[in-house]
Amino acid sequence: MSTNVILKEVSVYHPKKVMNNDYYVTHFQRQGNDIGRLLDALGRENRYVADYKTETTLTMAIAASKQVLEESSLSGKDLDMIVFVSGTPEYFWPPNAVAIHQALQGKEEVIVYDMNVACVGMVVAVEQVSRNMLANPNIQRALIVGSEQMHRYANEEDAVTYASFGDGAAAVILEKNQTDNSGFIDSAYKVNTESIDKITFPACGVSNMFNASIADRDKKIKWENVNNDNAFMSTVELIEKLLKRNHVSTNEVQAFCFSQLSRKNIYKVKETFNEDIKKFPIVGTDYGYTGSASPFMAFERAVRTGQVKKGDYVIFWSVGAGTAACAMLYKY
Repeated sequence: MSTNVILKEVSVYHPKKVMNNDYYVTHFQRQGNDIGRLLDALGRENRYVADYKTETTLTMAIAASKQVLEESSLSGKDLDMIVFVSGTPEYFWPPNAVAIHQALQGKEEVIVYDMNVACVGMVVAVEQVSRNMLANPNIQRALIVGSEQMHRYANEEDAVTYASFGDGAAAVILEKNQTDNSGFIDSAYKVNTESIDKITFPACGVSNMFNASIADRDKKIKWENVNNDNAFMSTVELIEKLLKRNHVSTNEVQAFCFSQLSRKNIYKVKETFNEDIKKFPIVGTDYGYTGSASPFMAFERAVRTGQVKKGDYVIFWSVGAGTAACAMLYKY
C-alpha cells in the first residue's frame, strides 16, 4: 500500500433551460448559412443555457460544489484546498474560489485560488493539485470545480461558437489515501502557439472593454478558423508517450475522457487507437461544448453509467484555445 491522490467523487451541474439544434439551424438559415453538417461534425443535439439574469459561472460552481460534497458525505470544513477553474469567470478578484469557500462554510486554514488555462483548465487543475497534494502533508482533500458560460459570450453571427457552446459545471473531490496502485499516475503537456491570436476572449482585450467605439461583437469570443484536426491528432502522440512511460497499453484504458469540442475528431482519435467507441464517452450531444468542464462531464457520465469502475485506467485530455494541451493518466 502507498499514499496517493484518488478521484473520490465527481458531479455535474447544468442549467434548466435546454436549447436544441432547431433554434440554431433556423437562426443561421436567416443569415443564409446552413450549419447542419457543422452540427453533425461537432456532435451537437442539445445544450443547456443559463438564465443570465440570475445565473453566473460562480453560482453554477457553488451548486456543483455543494452537490459533490453531498455525494461525498463531506462538508466545506473537510476541504484543505478549493480551486475554481474557468475561462469565463464572474470576477477577476477577489478569487471566485473565496466566494465558493464562503458558500460552503469552509474552515480558515485552507488554500483557495482561481485557475484559467482556457478549455484545458480543469485537466490541468486536477493534475497540478494532485501533485501539490502529494508534496504537501497538510492537504488531505481538495475541491476542484470548473464552470463555464461560453454561450453567454458567443458571437451570434458565428456558428462554431453560438450554435455549439453550452453552459455547465463539473466538480471533483480529490482525496489523499492509502491505495493499492490507484489514483494519480502521470501527465504530459504540449504547447503550440501558432494559433495564439486566433481564439481569444474578449476579442478586443480587457483593456478595450469599455471603449465605446468598439462594437459589442468584438468584445465577445473571437474564434477564427483553426486547424483543430492537428490539435486533436497531436493527442495521439501525447497519450502514446504518457502510456509508454507508465507501461500501460491503450486496451487497458477503460475511458478516454476528452474535450467535447468535436465529435468528429474524437472519432479520428478512436480510429487511430483502434479502440471501441464506447471507451470515448461523448456528452457534447447533451451538454453542448462546455470548455474546461467538458472532460469531467464525460468522466461523470462514464462513472454514473458503470463504464468506469474502481481500478480502471482513465485518460483525460483537452487543449486550451488551440495552444496548450495536457493528457493525464489516473487509475480510478
